Amino acid sequence: MSTLNFAQNSYHSNKFSPKFFYYDKADDHLTLNSLSNYSPIDQSQFQYPFNVAQKPTFVNSELSLNDGTYWRKNSDINFLKLSSILGAMATVDLVAYMAQREIWYKEETTVFHTLDFVNDWNKFQQMDKIGHFTDAYFTSDLAGKLYRWAGFSGNTSVWLGALSGWIWTLQIEISDAFMAEWGFSWGDMLANTLGSGFYLLQQFNYDLLGGIHPKFSWHKSDAWKEDRYYRDPQGLIEDYEGMTFWITVNPHHYFPESWKDSYPEWLAPLGIAFGHGAKNIASNPWGGHKEIFVGLDVDIRKIPIGDDWDFFKFLKSELNFIRLPLPTVRFSKSGTWFGFYF
Repeated sequence: MSTLNFAQNSYHSNKFSPKFFYYDKADDHLTLNSLSNYSPIDQSQFQYPFNVAQKPTFVNSELSLNDGTYWRKNSDINFLKLSSILGAMATVDLVAYMAQREIWYKEETTVFHTLDFVNDWNKFQQMDKIGHFTDAYFTSDLAGKLYRWAGFSGNTSVWLGALSGWIWTLQIEISDAFMAEWGFSWGDMLANTLGSGFYLLQQFNYDLLGGIHPKFSWHKSDAWKEDRYYRDPQGLIEDYEGMTFWITVNPHHYFPESWKDSYPEWLAPLGIAFGHGAKNIASNPWGGHKEIFVGLDVDIRKIPIGDDWDFFKFLKSELNFIRLPLPTVRFSKSGTWFGFYF
C-alpha cells in the first residue's frame, strides 16, 4: 500500500488526526483510514485504480478539540446521531416552554406588542440583558458541539449552532410579546444577537478570542430570603440580585509557543475574571446600583485530567461555564470587599 499526501489545518488544538485513502493491493480497493497506523513506501510502487485521479488528493481531516468534538473540513453526517440530537432539542424545548407557561405565562395575555427600548434597557441595571447575551452564547456553543458530534463540518456546525441559539431565544421573545405584563423586547433581541454573534466570531477567530469565556455564578440573594422582591421569584432565573455574570480571560491562551513550552502545566488553567452584579433592584427594578468584581478564574478545560476521553472533555467544557468560588475583590456603592465569592 501507499499513502496519499494531504493538506493540514490548525484550529483549537495541536492534536491532528488526518484521514485519507490508501490502496490495499490485497483487497484491490481504496480504504479510508488513519495515517498513524501506516507507514509510507515508495510512491512509484503505487498503482492507482482507474477511478482515482493520478495525483494525491485531500479527502478529509479531523482535528481533536478541547471540548471532545472534532473539527472536520468536510461533513460526514451520522444521521442516527443527528436524529437523536434533533429529537432531544425538540424535547428540551417543549419541556422548557411548558415550564415557562407554568411560571410566567398564566398571566393576562393581549395582542402582540413591543416594549419601550430605553425603559426596558434600564431595568435591573442591565442584568437581564447580560443574561440574554450569556444564554444565547451558551446555547449556541452547546448546539455547535452537538452538530459537530453528529458529523457536520467545523464551519457548518458553527453557523448552525449560532442560528440554533438565536432561534431558541427568539421564540421566548415571541411568547413574551403576547403577555400583557411584558412584551417583545428589542433590547433582549439585541443582547441575544450579540451573544450568538460573539460565539460565531470566536469560533472563526479563535487565536484572537479563544481565551475569552463568558461565565455565570449564583447564590440565593438576601433580597429573596427576606422577601424584598416586588414579585416573588419563581426560580434562580429571576433572582437578579443573586446572579453574577463574568467575562474571563486565560493569559496562557495568548502566550507565544516558546513561552508555553516552559510554562508550568498547573498554571495554564489560571486566569482573570471580571464580573457584573447588581443590588437593591428587588423592590425597584429601575433603581439599585451595580457591583463590579475582579478575581481569579480557572479554565477547567485546561486541567489535564481525562483528556483521553472525549465525553469527559465535553463535560469539562460545559462545566467551564460556571465560575468557581475563588478569591475576588468586589467594588460597589457600599465599599470594597475581598473574599471567596460565587
